[in-house]
Amino acid sequence: MKGMILAAGFGTRLQPMTNIMPKALVEVNGHTLLELAIKKLLKADIDEIIVNVHHFADQIVQYLNENDFGVKIHISDERDVLLGSGGGLKHAQSFLDGDEPFLVYNVDVISNIDLLDMQYLYQNSSALAILAVRKRETERYLCFDNDHRLRGWKNIKSGEQKGEDGHAYAFSGIQLLHPGLLNRMPEGNFNIIDFYLEVVKTGTILAYDHSDGEWLDVGTMERLKKANSLVKNIEGL
Repeated sequence: MKGMILAAGFGTRLQPMTNIMPKALVEVNGHTLLELAIKKLLKADIDEIIVNVHHFADQIVQYLNENDFGVKIHISDERDVLLGSGGGLKHAQSFLDGDEPFLVYNVDVISNIDLLDMQYLYQNSSALAILAVRKRETERYLCFDNDHRLRGWKNIKSGEQKGEDGHAYAFSGIQLLHPGLLNRMPEGNFNIIDFYLEVVKTGTILAYDHSDGEWLDVGTMERLKKANSLVKNIEGL
């Protein structure tokens, strides 16, 4: 199975650190976030990886050239224009196309989520995508029905809502997609959640709830400090 690591973002909440380096190369307990993401995918039997790059792209390319992780790693170049959470996948279509689903993992996520179990859910359902979610406090939630099917999205701070209401879960930045979805994606910058809300009008997207595990979005300096302890003490990352 192929995997994609989303590493093109600016990491503005990690400034001033990300004023001189990409978020993907920020270190946690002596390991870069990119290294941790690659190794997490390898444990899930991912045998080929693509990494999208934009902010300080040359540093990421050099890092991957200088380090051997025992897996073929490709670059999806977004240096000219940042394509967002959905456009980045479409831009990598020539790599991701095929007969198998592919896994997408945000580079700033650290978790002991069981990705093989997530794949098992996909294989034993008719879902077009599986979204890893958790019960946690946030401003933006995905809404699911009693059968764990995606039905809508809401922002509890602004009051904005799209689609239907339902059981509220926070997206974990980890997703498994049927390759056929790539042909339905538009070109250019777009939000993947907005795309999913169109998909569920005719198809099924399911939640994979991993609320009982560890998860951290290393998006701020405060969370970076927590991440050091997490990586040191938690197995399965």
